[in-house]
Amino acid sequence: MVLQGFDRATDELRIELALPPVPIDRLRALFEVRNDPEICDAYALDAAKVRALAPLVSELIDIERYDFFLQRYK
Repeated sequence: MVLQGFDRATDELRIELALPPVPIDRLRALFEVRNDPEICDAYALDAAKVRALAPLVSELIDIERYDFFLQRYK
């Protein structure tokens, strides 16, 4: 799984932060995903999700500058 940050002005992908292995059930609970068991769709991050995921990545998840989404790395 990765966190992808898109520029708000251009919608271009600007940053990608890899998540370490996280139990899929933990992510499904955090994103309240019931009908996507493998998390194949992209899910937006809000402040609460950033607080939960920030300790797992080495860089700042700057949701003031970028729109971040949880995305399954394909």
